[in-house]
Amino acid sequence: MDVDLFLPSGEGPFPILVFCHGFKGFKHWGYIPFLHEYFSAGDYAILSFNHSHNGILGDNDVFTELDQFQKNTVSKEQGDLEAIGKWIFANAKFYNLAAEKISWLGHSRGGANVIVFANRFQEYVEKVIVWSPIPSFEWLFEQHNPHLWKKHKTVSIANTRTKQQLPLDYCIWEDLETNKKLYNVYESARSLGRPLLIIHGEKDESVPVILSESIAEACIHSVRMTIPNASHTYGMKHPCKGLEEFTQEFWLALDNTLSFLEDI
Repeated sequence: MDVDLFLPSGEGPFPILVFCHGFKGFKHWGYIPFLHEYFSAGDYAILSFNHSHNGILGDNDVFTELDQFQKNTVSKEQGDLEAIGKWIFANAKFYNLAAEKISWLGHSRGGANVIVFANRFQEYVEKVIVWSPIPSFEWLFEQHNPHLWKKHKTVSIANTRTKQQLPLDYCIWEDLETNKKLYNVYESARSLGRPLLIIHGEKDESVPVILSESIAEACIHSVRMTIPNASHTYGMKHPCKGLEEFTQEFWLALDNTLSFLEDI
């Protein structure tokens, strides 16, 4: 698992914001390498990472580790988040981090991941922010017939950015079936004991904005806002040169995220 930790200037100890990428995502996608330039104004340390089985190696932006991607279960991703939480606690003093102030920001599938994780491991969580969250992990694979998937053992999904066909092993679906209750996004949101902010673009072409309404309804202490004219990535693309390429829609997502983090 490749991890980047960005520390702001100042004395600290610094609160931490962990960014969790989505399905087919990686830590060097678009705006992610520049998040620390924005959040450092609030003295936040930023931790971004590649999931251990996301198929991207190092600073690459092409899927070269297809054997890893093929077997990337939700259980593996949850294990990655747990490992990060434990690492922050173990190394907080060395890096001058405020271990009691860890917030988690997830985009798309990453949003579902941080909701489920925060409900399971509240000791590692102060606040939760989700951008354009998927309503369930099963929703990602609804175009695949589970019976045919089991029969053929592997199906594929297209990555329009790289023009690759990415393999998916049936173990991914088996993992979801085995942990159906544990990885239920709505039920995790319902019992979440931490503040939750949901941000969603009104013109999300990948995860329709209406799908996050049920998550907000499940978590009675959540705050949900929608951004007019915003796409799934708030108008941001890969590659990105820096803050000068941030869109108005993305600035709105960032500003409301920082306000939520700073609100006591």
